[in-house]
Amino acid sequence: MSRLKLALIGLGRMGRVHAHALAESTKIEVVAIADPSRQSIEFAENTFQSASTFADYRQAMIHDGVEACLIASPTPLHAEMVQHALGENLHVLCEKPLALDVEVAKKLASEADSNNRVLQIGHWRRFSPPWVTAKRLLDEGAIGEPLMIRLSQWDANSPPASFCDVKVSGGLAIDCGVHEYDLAEWFFGKPANSVRAWNLPLVEKSLEAVGDVDNLCAVLEFAESRTAIVDLSRNCRYGDDVRTEILGSNGAIFVDLLPTGRTRLATKDGVVEVSGSQAQDATSAGVANQLDAFVQAIRVGRAISVPNGYDSARSTNIGHAAISSAKSGDKVVV
Repeated sequence: MSRLKLALIGLGRMGRVHAHALAESTKIEVVAIADPSRQSIEFAENTFQSASTFADYRQAMIHDGVEACLIASPTPLHAEMVQHALGENLHVLCEKPLALDVEVAKKLASEADSNNRVLQIGHWRRFSPPWVTAKRLLDEGAIGEPLMIRLSQWDANSPPASFCDVKVSGGLAIDCGVHEYDLAEWFFGKPANSVRAWNLPLVEKSLEAVGDVDNLCAVLEFAESRTAIVDLSRNCRYGDDVRTEILGSNGAIFVDLLPTGRTRLATKDGVVEVSGSQAQDATSAGVANQLDAFVQAIRVGRAISVPNGYDSARSTNIGHAAISSAKSGDKVVV
């Protein structure tokens, strides 16, 4: 099978994470790269010596042979770039969220389906070994019926206020929260019905001017009283940490990111670390594996399930509901 010819759009923080994974890929060939920054272009030229570079993403998308693109640009540009890529009949892997406007995300998802194009969203945790193992154990009934999920995402330090601006990134509840909401629905296999959220005391005072917070808790309610508890922070100081805990009727599953990615299974027989779940860098492993899934989805079609535009619309909608709930103090139906 020939390597998928891809255009990489955007070389910011996540763009470079994708770039490192793409440089190691045996299934994808990066043939075009676009970024308006000269510094980023220099990085691209050092990483992908044979790729053509452009300041304008439109030129990269029509470069000779390009079949697909990976969009890792700032969030406000996602929808415009995805729309253009679909117009060029390209398959797309887009960083989350697809669009801050839920209706725009749904429209793009529908357009991709209508044109038989893959529109995959960068929910990399679904492909990272610790979470893949947890999902397999859950589906196999290793802990019985799932009852409650606790999902924590704690970053060491806050990004600049200019990035946290809710008009730019969606703010903490969306930019960080969408990963956790997506995981909750993925593990339960059902959509959330409502959310109740509240903000904690503000630590980084500069965020107030851009309408954001740096600590938030949310409770997502599902059918049959199942519950997901999400806590987000931008100031844990010790490292970027992500943890998932799933309580079932016959045990629990624990996913840890630090000091190394792993899955533990806890039952009446004790707590064991599950073989094959370990990943020294769970983020890099997830990003690399989602690239492989993207290629498979394109080559073999709908037999491969990947997080799509509708999934992004759902997780973003939950984020908006969390923001509304935190402001009003009321539970918000999703």
